[in-house]
Amino acid sequence: MTMPMHDPKPVDTQNRRTRDANGNLLKTRRFGAMELDDSHSKRSVTIGNGLPTGMTCVRACSWGDQPCGLFVETNKTRISHHLFLWHGVKPDKKTHCKFEDCPKPEKMINLGRHVEGVHYTTGLECAYCDKPISRIDSLDRHLETCKVYRASTASAKKAGRKFSPKEPRKLVYGYIVPARDAT
Repeated sequence: MTMPMHDPKPVDTQNRRTRDANGNLLKTRRFGAMELDDSHSKRSVTIGNGLPTGMTCVRACSWGDQPCGLFVETNKTRISHHLFLWHGVKPDKKTHCKFEDCPKPEKMINLGRHVEGVHYTTGLECAYCDKPISRIDSLDRHLETCKVYRASTASAKKAGRKFSPKEPRKLVYGYIVPARDAT
């Protein structure tokens, strides 16, 4: 695996937070030139079922008014946690997204899901026809009309077998790095 040796978009981090609201030191870890947010208390989450074991996907945080220069796991829970600890965004309050060039300027309550789906462009791929889908609720609507899925359910029903749907593949775009518990 090649480690990144330079940061193509450096951020001035002199004024970023270093402690949470309780005064605890916020943690980071390095991977080459990348500084990863490591402030969450648990090991890395499974980002996608197509990633090698022990790896996770990260993207640069582009929160506009208070840049942190960190890379964050592309998971809505990790993103929400990061926004709370490093940028002071309360998870239960409606907040404007301050990511660079955000197409949705209105206040929203689930910024983690918004950042994951809009700014980090994660999505899903139908396990039956390989069509890319933007969100899980869109996948449910897609399956209602997916010919391959409908044929599979009909075949199982005709044979008198219980149909067990396949898990969709999660699509992630970013840097693949060792997961927290793998370093």
